[in-house]
Amino acid sequence: MSRWSLSTPGAQDLPELLALLESCALPGADLTGQHLAEFLVCREGGRIVGSAGLEFCADAVLLRSLAVTASHRRSGLASRLVAALSEQALARGRSEMFLLTTSAVAFFAALGFRRVDRQRVPPAVAATAEFRTLCPASAVCMQRQLTPSAAA
Repeated sequence: MSRWSLSTPGAQDLPELLALLESCALPGADLTGQHLAEFLVCREGGRIVGSAGLEFCADAVLLRSLAVTASHRRSGLASRLVAALSEQALARGRSEMFLLTTSAVAFFAALGFRRVDRQRVPPAVAATAEFRTLCPASAVCMQRQLTPSAAA
């Protein structure tokens, strides 16, 4: 059993989620209450201490907004969020996950993601706000094939 209880945030959680993203220097300008159905958060003492979300893009999925408060980093929470969202993506028929990162290449590589050229991402992923405008061109694009064993 995971030590982290993850849940889907509600519309009332959007301001707190956006504040967490801002504190982690992550983009959130395009997030609305409609996106929250594809997000997971972890709370401690009623406060959101971690988050991550998915953006479904045709046959692939974009992992976005993986954020953990400084006090909870290196605890396994980020890995648990990625694993839980990988399971959700698989359950919805997706087998390929992409992301952009400016600071966590080594973390994602340890989870099985590999660098890929942005020109090689599926058009639906490239069309997201994350790829088009929110993340800098210097952000590293990474990809991972999802399999039931890789999601855990």
